[in-house]
Amino acid sequence: MRSTAFRHPSRPPGAARLRALACAAASFIALPALADPAGAPASDWLTRDTLTGDWGGTRTALADKGITVTSNWIVDALGNASGGIRQGAAMDGQHELEVALDLDKLAGWKGASVVASLYWLQGSNLSDDVGNLLTLTNIAGDAGARLGELYLENHFADDRLTTRIGQIAIDEEFAVSDTAGLFVNSAFGWPGIYGVDLPGGGPADPLPTPGAWVRWAPDDAFSVQAAAFNGNPLGGAGGNADGLDFPLDDGVLAIVEASYVHKGANGLIGTFRLGAWYNSETFDDLSVAANGLSLADPAADGPLAHQGDYSLYAIADQQLWASSTARLSGFVRVAWAPEDRNEVSFYVDTGLALTGPLPGRPNDVAGIGLAYAKISPALARLDRTSNALSGTDGPVQDYEAVLEIDYQAAVTPWLSVQPFFQYVFHPGGNVPDPNGSNPTQALRDAAVFGVRSTVTF
Repeated sequence: MRSTAFRHPSRPPGAARLRALACAAASFIALPALADPAGAPASDWLTRDTLTGDWGGTRTALADKGITVTSNWIVDALGNASGGIRQGAAMDGQHELEVALDLDKLAGWKGASVVASLYWLQGSNLSDDVGNLLTLTNIAGDAGARLGELYLENHFADDRLTTRIGQIAIDEEFAVSDTAGLFVNSAFGWPGIYGVDLPGGGPADPLPTPGAWVRWAPDDAFSVQAAAFNGNPLGGAGGNADGLDFPLDDGVLAIVEASYVHKGANGLIGTFRLGAWYNSETFDDLSVAANGLSLADPAADGPLAHQGDYSLYAIADQQLWASSTARLSGFVRVAWAPEDRNEVSFYVDTGLALTGPLPGRPNDVAGIGLAYAKISPALARLDRTSNALSGTDGPVQDYEAVLEIDYQAAVTPWLSVQPFFQYVFHPGGNVPDPNGSNPTQALRDAAVFGVRSTVTF
């Protein structure tokens, strides 16, 4: 996979699936109709937590009964001002509806709940114009409605033990940084290395897959969690376009992570994580054929097959400074995977986020982040061998990196506007420009400008 955004072959779903998704999508449109009366004071409209308010008391009444409904809409408008394959612009949207059912309130099942979510994706992927690996926005994907998560959650032993079973997104719990959540580029969410290396990009938003998850937290400082998922969220040839396939026969992705939360004497909190995963699917070697020759050799008879893939990662999230009106946090994530079967073999990202950067703006956040994805040395060897055999001096793959700068303005509690800038170094990892007649010309670095708007309904 060359992108953390999912791409799948199109296919017409069955009539029953279309009806189910159409009904669910209609609920998106219906939400504003439930908003509080037009006569509500303007000050309340600007200060309440959601655009649609309490629905005339209905929202609170439902919550009291154990039914919580949340919805948000994220829209990104962005353009590639220079570099990449070609200049262009795109608009992406992701509308998410989530319903949580408290089974204790509804049915007397203590500690149990059911969560279901639906995504409605709009727009196109500007990374198709840039040609980069680390997708420019974390909401890019094929347009349409699809089922998201659908799982049963249980709490045991005074909430020290938590389990989930159903259709689950791995990036809700694993390998993520709270501080990095500010940034738009997909690499800062589900780590860029895994969006590239794992089949289907891994079971990350918006591609959850059937699985089971468990977390044990004996105290407030330490926890360990583990999960097992279907090995490929796209499933078979159909691509699981609507999220209703529930694939179960694509191997297993198993992951484990330990976490420690430390609060210093100065009150600053740090979270440190160590994790590893294993995927049981079969993975092709990137440079060696089954007969031992280079894949660039005309006598090669197809790639050598490797059984399974694996990776290790570490994360540090740390509050660095705080005052009565502002807070500075930083993060670092590092990940490694075997170079013989993974396009990205080493990955690191880091960044800073300042909450309350300006006087009178306590909820705004300014940030800068840098992500670096090292292309496997196996692919570099393949490029060099290809150059030697062809007598050319084409680009040799080495790395892709992205620098991102953001300012997230909290216009109201339910609306934020976030201008951002990304500079992509070596799009695609230093690959030939498909538009040029010169085979030695690599894709040029790209400058991308954009703005994200987020509305909570």
